[in-house]
Amino acid sequence: MARFRFRLETSLRLAKKALEAAQREFAQEEQRWQVCVRACALQQERFNEAEVGQRDAGRHRPEELGNWQIFASEQWRRLRQCEVEQREQQSIMEDARRLLLETHREVEKFRRLKEKQAKAFQWSELQKEQKLLDETGQILYWRQEKSIKS
Repeated sequence: MARFRFRLETSLRLAKKALEAAQREFAQEEQRWQVCVRACALQQERFNEAEVGQRDAGRHRPEELGNWQIFASEQWRRLRQCEVEQREQQSIMEDARRLLLETHREVEKFRRLKEKQAKAFQWSELQKEQKLLDETGQILYWRQEKSIKS
């Protein structure tokens, strides 16, 4: 019986390698995004502390109020910058996710095509085998008929 050989096996292997690379890229971008999220949360805490310090200075230590206002505005600026970086990283991560989905679809397309062709090949081989068995049966029947008539 002949062996099935998928002609696009190389393309399937390349698609799998591209999928692995896309998975690694997405994982890295997601880690970077998580770092940005944690950094923003930390910066938000710093800004909140600066606001509390500013409020306390306004109530109890007016001579420190100017310093606290400068500190709070700097923390606000850093928080906004952190949020911008987080949005940019989220956009990069979404692009990596789209690429990952596209490469996954490509691999699935080749995998389904391979399965379909393998089934068609197997069906074809079974039909050939059945045809051979039928011919063998006919030959045996004719020989048996010949030997009975002789």
